[in-house]
Amino acid sequence: MNKITTLISAFPVLIKQGRQGFGVKRVPQDDFLLLEKLYQLAEAISYVKSQFSIKGLIITLMLTLMIMMSAIGVVQSSHLSRQLFAEQSILLDKNDQLQLEWAQLLLEQSAWSSPDRLENIATKQLEMRIPETVDTQLVY
Repeated sequence: MNKITTLISAFPVLIKQGRQGFGVKRVPQDDFLLLEKLYQLAEAISYVKSQFSIKGLIITLMLTLMIMMSAIGVVQSSHLSRQLFAEQSILLDKNDQLQLEWAQLLLEQSAWSSPDRLENIATKQLEMRIPETVDTQLVY
């Protein structure tokens, strides 16, 4: 690994010397253009390497990770909020239906327990009658 970094750092110098003709035999024009492109690439890599620090890169990666986690949290909470709102809407509809059914049952109960209806059932089906005053006794 150490040899690779040494070669990478020495690469622009070697190519530059080759470009200027120091200690390197003359190369054909096509090869020279290839060497020129490699030299430009090596200079770009060297420039990028000099602009970055490991500490800054780690901080940037950590901040990016925190931003991504925050974004995922926002998406998750929005999704949960929408689900709960839909469930609330369904429950409110069911509550309205149950309230309507309760009102109908109260009406039905009042209809079944009306005094006129009870008197008709008592006289017709059970053959009951109102007692005469002679049959009535007062208890003190």
